[in-house]
Amino acid sequence: MAASATKRARDADGGSICGSDRLSALPDDLRRRVLSFLPAQQAVQTTVLSKRWADLWRSAPGINLDLMHFRRSPYEPWAETTGRMERFFSKLLMLHDSPCLDAFRLTASSAGLDSRRHIDAWVRRAVRGNPLVLEVRTMSSDGHDLYQLPHLGSSSLPWRRLKRLKLTGVSLDHSFAEMLRSWWPHLEDLVLVQCQIGFCGIESDRLRNLTIQYCTNPPADVFVIRASGLAALSLALHNSSYRNGVSLHVGNSLVRASVTLKRDEFSPRNEAMILGSLFNVASLEMKDFQAMAILDTELFDKLPAFNNLRTLTLNPFSLNSTVCDVHNFKALRKFLQKASNMEMLTLENFWVSDGSPGGEGNAKTKKAESQNMVPLHCPKLESTELRYHGYDANIPILQRLLLGISAPKNSIKFTNMKYRFVMC
Repeated sequence: MAASATKRARDADGGSICGSDRLSALPDDLRRRVLSFLPAQQAVQTTVLSKRWADLWRSAPGINLDLMHFRRSPYEPWAETTGRMERFFSKLLMLHDSPCLDAFRLTASSAGLDSRRHIDAWVRRAVRGNPLVLEVRTMSSDGHDLYQLPHLGSSSLPWRRLKRLKLTGVSLDHSFAEMLRSWWPHLEDLVLVQCQIGFCGIESDRLRNLTIQYCTNPPADVFVIRASGLAALSLALHNSSYRNGVSLHVGNSLVRASVTLKRDEFSPRNEAMILGSLFNVASLEMKDFQAMAILDTELFDKLPAFNNLRTLTLNPFSLNSTVCDVHNFKALRKFLQKASNMEMLTLENFWVSDGSPGGEGNAKTKKAESQNMVPLHCPKLESTELRYHGYDANIPILQRLLLGISAPKNSIKFTNMKYRFVMC
């Protein structure tokens, strides 16, 4: 009788460890952490699960608010969705009593003055929680009326624990650059996506990971990145905002780098300067680089050797013709001369033309073969993969071209991305 009563009490309190509800048996601190990863509405709804879950969400260390979670149908006016989210969050802030936040993630619409005013209030509330992680994504109807991040570098609004900051669709003025230098002593990860950048550079000795993707920038000056402690860098740039180039000062700690350029808009000199700043990396991904940035002897020969480089992904140097374009192979061979310790090479998004006799693709292939069969010694190369689109008829020709790279242990793999078909 006593055992049955104990079992009923445990079940009423959220279930025993041996029962089906093992989550309720976890310690409160661990369950609060679980709640911090849920959308805010779902976290609040857990209060009906059992007594052990009642009001636990109020002290969860993370808040996740996404406008799309409040949308009832694809046809609902955005103003109604935004209003529903604003009412929910206003009540949430009154009831949430965690003095310190681990993470605050917000996705909202910046259309209209009222919406931006609400976002300001929410961001300032998040800053008072001194978060470790802050992510803000705003959406505008025209892509231009972006939310302006408020001036937050004030002693009255401390947020000196911040380690990761991700901003999407946000307008940033010169005060943001000052906050990077002075207000975030522990900031390690910075991600800027489709932001309007109102300053001419980023400077921080503490950053470990930096991502800048398709942000607009005042075109008058060279954009300068100074981050001597950087370990990983990801850049996706378009020349309309960086017409005077990008200057990288990233020190010797950089291990991984991925650089995407808007094709044919950067000069070979600009591209060579960017490439030369990455000589110390172990893993490099280059997208839409021009072959001429490497074939220009005056520029490329002055670059240091890439002695640390182990993994290289090219996607590709030029998209103006087939994989058999002679410039692509010449540039690849010349680059590999400066990367004698390369272990893995991946060539992505190449197009293979129809190699029928007398065809244009066949003529280009023969020209490439005749000019690229000079052996190149890469003693440490272990794996080469060519991920291509198009016809399989040119595989033997491409294989002979790649075999011109002499590597005793190199295995060559061809993957047709149309069918995901692999030939070894």
